[in-house]
Amino acid sequence: MSTPDNMYENVFTHEGSGSCPDCHYVLPRLVECASAYFENGHVYFENGHVVCEHCGKQVDLWRSVLDRATLLPVSWALPWLGATHTSIVMPMETGKYYEIQLTAHGAPPDAKILSAGFAPQGGENGLVMALEWRPNNRSGRFVGTVLRVVAVPLMEGPVPRVGNVLVSVVWIRGEESDAWPYLVTAFEAAAASEHAPSMVFAQSAVEISMMPLIEKKFCQHASAEQVKRFMGDALKYGYALNVVLPYLCAEVGAVQMPEVIRGGLNKLRKKRNAIIHTGTKAAAVSAQDAMEGLCAAAFGFEFIRHIGPILLEGRK
Repeated sequence: MSTPDNMYENVFTHEGSGSCPDCHYVLPRLVECASAYFENGHVYFENGHVVCEHCGKQVDLWRSVLDRATLLPVSWALPWLGATHTSIVMPMETGKYYEIQLTAHGAPPDAKILSAGFAPQGGENGLVMALEWRPNNRSGRFVGTVLRVVAVPLMEGPVPRVGNVLVSVVWIRGEESDAWPYLVTAFEAAAASEHAPSMVFAQSAVEISMMPLIEKKFCQHASAEQVKRFMGDALKYGYALNVVLPYLCAEVGAVQMPEVIRGGLNKLRKKRNAIIHTGTKAAAVSAQDAMEGLCAAAFGFEFIRHIGPILLEGRK
């Protein structure tokens, strides 16, 4: 059965990118803080900080996000990097089947669920818990925007009975960028505690967003055939990140990628290479490595999106 909206007791959605170290006010999403159209005009990549809308403090966005993300379990940290956390408290009756449609609570149709958890919230006749209902042939990854659950009794008490259940869902929005699916897959892998694949896909997201940008810029001054050959045969990701991109930014007088982000991407690159060449066990990838890599990739991705129009069109 589909759960009617009037059965939801409380819905809370969190989207942010760290918090102010002084007043702990949650900052807007990274994509908003990085955008040239951010309403208060304090673009992180242009100013090196964002301004807390609550207390007015200048906040180092990178430090704020990284500190928060690395302190939390991976699934809980993802909303600080670009995912969204929706909590729903709803009454459930034991033995009944429920469908929870996230699009009814702010998620777009192309959203992807990264993780879901359930917790009993009490009841007059005893606790009620929810278990996810999965078809026998479904993999461990979530499909679509609907959660299907069955309510079951927890501990002693009469049955059937009704009790509130907290449904916590972490999901991520879809985007049209060619590189975005790789970042989504990196988030998916991190949510499943697959740290090594997460880092591989995180670097791929940055590489796939940056290399075409450089190629388009080169094609403004050289033949497409020669540029394509150069990009395929000679230009490696590390040189593109550390030499070519800084040069192109300087050439048009644009802001440079912050060194802390470039350093994070270089650390991610080395870890990714170790995974590819020596294997996951030899590379010894930890949860903190994965979160630091995801953080660098998320910021790197947004920087490329920010700088692209400036490099290609001269827009600021």
